[in-house]
Amino acid sequence: MIICQNCSARQLDGTIFCTECGASLIDAGPPESTRELDVGVIESHDPVVVSGPPSGDDPQSAHTITLVVVSSRRRIEVNLSDEALIGRADPTRGIMPDIDLSPFGGYDAGVSRRHAILSYRDGAYRVEDLGSANGTFVNGRQIDPMCATPVKHGDEIMCGTLLLRLEIRNRQR
Repeated sequence: MIICQNCSARQLDGTIFCTECGASLIDAGPPESTRELDVGVIESHDPVVVSGPPSGDDPQSAHTITLVVVSSRRRIEVNLSDEALIGRADPTRGIMPDIDLSPFGGYDAGVSRRHAILSYRDGAYRVEDLGSANGTFVNGRQIDPMCATPVKHGDEIMCGTLLLRLEIRNRQR
């Protein structure tokens, strides 16, 4: 049996596309460089906290954001006190991004292992492409590598072809 990495549906060996969601199953075996999420979390669509310390009294740690994977409506919750690496995990190379997009189809979507940095500095949220192979886009426009680009609540960030929507909980008043 093959397990679809996109929707977790069980498929017969040799199946090329998932009969449930249509995702490619050519490399359906779990890649060595990806850590897997708990199936219960994926099925319930509960937010997954993937980065940073819990919010506390420190104003720097009170910047909770959510990245919504648009294709599946799955939510990745991030407590962003400074910056977070977005990419795909590769334990062999020692790359463990704060926001691992592997469980959300990152490999098939062209997400690099070290794709982008999401940060909060000087009262603003920013995304910076790290010279990724397939680029980073904000609201449909490709951003320049190594150039921090401001983002705000509701903006769409695309890593390769994986579309994420930014939701900021603790917006400035």
